[in-house]
Amino acid sequence: MTKKLTTKEQLFVMEYLACNSGAEAARRAGYSENAAKEIAYENLTKPHIKNAIEQKRTEQLGDIESRTDWLVNRLTAEATDENNGESTRVRALEVLGKVFGSYAPEKAEVTTYSGAFLADLDLNEPLDDELPVENWNETSDLH
Repeated sequence: MTKKLTTKEQLFVMEYLACNSGAEAARRAGYSENAAKEIAYENLTKPHIKNAIEQKRTEQLGDIESRTDWLVNRLTAEATDENNGESTRVRALEVLGKVFGSYAPEKAEVTTYSGAFLADLDLNEPLDDELPVENWNETSDLH
């Protein structure tokens, strides 16, 4: 026999699913601010609360799957409906391609830094492309 959730425990479950943080869920559910972490730990170790969280997650995933199925079916109908204009059909196919991951991910710029942190530099050591001051002479092109 599964233990019934209290009102606060039900709120905790809903808030936990919303924010995925035990302490924050405890605060939002009305538990003491000072004891939020401890209450969250206790709640997340209670079997009837763990079961409620898993059951709600399963329901939510089912909802997401059914909405995705509806979307795919609707887009497929738009893409294959001969009464639609060509641009509508092409756009539906494009969105279907995105849903199924048919396109390569967009390129992102990656910046790398070479060298040392300013704090790590030795001010007495010359840089690679710099001559030490004592090697400068009047014939150098620094005039």
